Amino acid sequence: MIRQMNTPSLVPEWSQDLFDHLATAILVFEGGHRLLWMNAAAEALLGVSARQVMGSSPESLWPDASGLIIAMAEVAAGGQAMAFRELKLLPRTQDQLIRVDCAITALPARTDVIPVAIEMQLSDRDHALVRDADRDAQQRLAHRMVRNLAHELRNPLAGLRGAAQLLERRLAEADLKEFTRIIIGEADRLDALVSRLLGPQKPPRPQPINLHRPLEHVRRLVTAARDYEVCIERDYDPSLPQVKVDPEQLIQSLLNLLRNASEALAETAQARILLRTRIVHNQVLHGRSHRQCARISVIDNGPGISAELIERIFFPMVSGHSQRTGLGLTIARSLIDANGGRIDCNSRPGHTEFMIDLPLDVEIIDQPQGSAP
Repeated sequence: MIRQMNTPSLVPEWSQDLFDHLATAILVFEGGHRLLWMNAAAEALLGVSARQVMGSSPESLWPDASGLIIAMAEVAAGGQAMAFRELKLLPRTQDQLIRVDCAITALPARTDVIPVAIEMQLSDRDHALVRDADRDAQQRLAHRMVRNLAHELRNPLAGLRGAAQLLERRLAEADLKEFTRIIIGEADRLDALVSRLLGPQKPPRPQPINLHRPLEHVRRLVTAARDYEVCIERDYDPSLPQVKVDPEQLIQSLLNLLRNASEALAETAQARILLRTRIVHNQVLHGRSHRQCARISVIDNGPGISAELIERIFFPMVSGHSQRTGLGLTIARSLIDANGGRIDCNSRPGHTEFMIDLPLDVEIIDQPQGSAP
């Protein structure tokens, strides 16, 4: 407990260190009206330093949190402790709502003014959103670094190939020309890899489409190309509305996902891939909340993705297959991101699911797609 809180220096020095190491945000207000103290977790949650806001009123910290402010006043006036779940707050230094679980408690005091302590933690939903945002930021940073590296490699590769071509023209002996052809061939192979590292160069050209058509197209391609038995099943929602997306970029993303799933099943008995479509509700994509989204799931019954790999599966050059470059999922994610959607993955042995969520455009949802051909 925090005791004897009559001045901003409320706790002994050793206790201050203890409270600053807590994951729970703690703020103490004098009579529910003036901020006396906050720990490091509270600074991180609100996006401010204690020096900036010391002595501030609750209204200045949370301008629209009238319910919380009234509850603080009631507790300070001698009321019972209160607790809130999934309380929406908009800190003055932030532009997005956060959801917190919080408890309000009156603290012992030697004066008539009762200090009020507020304990806050991000709700489970916001913890997930913050975790996803951090992971997305890390993946985007890694992708940007790889793209920058690819740009730096392209010019030396062009110079290497050009020099090999000039050398080949001056060589009279056929066996020596074979070496220059090897150099040119390897330079071309590296240039193709660089192009893949750079990812899609064209902006998306979205149009309203029936999602089941690109799914069927990709299903037929993968079925024709595989050289081992994989059963590809379909579970399509016939009421799914049209979705505004670039069809070519969606096909490329789906093709990468299905090829990835097929390779994972190479040594699986009774290998099975399920393509499923559904409508999902209340999804947050790139910081924006969407009431409805179309979800495409690619599910396989392979060995699964290891726990240490699952967090990095969309990073460039990360692959669970020794013969792959690890760019397929990165490119798929980049294409879906460009179309305002999101790819996510969950996995356990016997069940790996890649999910593509695409926001539904309310202007074009009046026509049901019907079942796939």
